[in-house]
Amino acid sequence: MDFLHWVLASFGITTIISVSKIFKPIREFVEAKSKFLGGLLSCSMCTGFWVGVFLSLAYYSPTGNIFFDACVASACCWLLYCATWFTTLRFGA
Repeated sequence: MDFLHWVLASFGITTIISVSKIFKPIREFVEAKSKFLGGLLSCSMCTGFWVGVFLSLAYYSPTGNIFFDACVASACCWLLYCATWFTTLRFGA
């Protein structure tokens, strides 16, 4: 159950940072300063990786290896993002 909470927290934080309106001014500011970093903040896989690192250090490490945790978080965030995107396209918002 801890792993599921960890994945859902990773996805939630990643979505808030990379997609939400609340972080849009921050993403635009960062992109104005650096196209590379702005692109990283807008990418669910990239942001998911760093959110995975943060959650593993601050909350819980599901595998005991921070790099592997970050990779798992990145993959889960990307899969959940794709699933929500597909569902939105298929059934509407």
